Amino acid sequence: MTATADAPVIGPRRTLAVLRVVTVLHAVCVVAQPVFAGEFLAGEIDALGVHELNSMVVSGLGVIQVVVAVVYVWGGHGRFWPLAAAVGIALTEQLQTGFGYSGDVAVHVPLGVTLVAAQVLLTVWLFRESAARRRSR
Repeated sequence: MTATADAPVIGPRRTLAVLRVVTVLHAVCVVAQPVFAGEFLAGEIDALGVHELNSMVVSGLGVIQVVVAVVYVWGGHGRFWPLAAAVGIALTEQLQTGFGYSGDVAVHVPLGVTLVAAQVLLTVWLFRESAARRRSR
């Protein structure tokens, strides 16, 4: 028998822990975006600057989330779809920023709702037991 045959399957625990931390931080910032936009619409002019600054944080965390998801998939042998979701979210965030700067609210608002839902769903799934299982090869 080889040593690898006797070794227990541990799963992507370390990489999953890092991915969980990043996705929670990302989710908090994504969920804060509509709050800042709402404050601006309620007359708080400075909230637009906070909304813009947070959009930069959200975009940066989106890229970090993709990098950590790559490590989770390839290094930790985690499921592939969280990486696909992270890439989709990060790309959509770039579109979202463009629509925001162009003032196209008819697209910016529903796309923002979609981003909030997608990020929250990804974050919730990563805390489920199935996220810690190794992917089948």
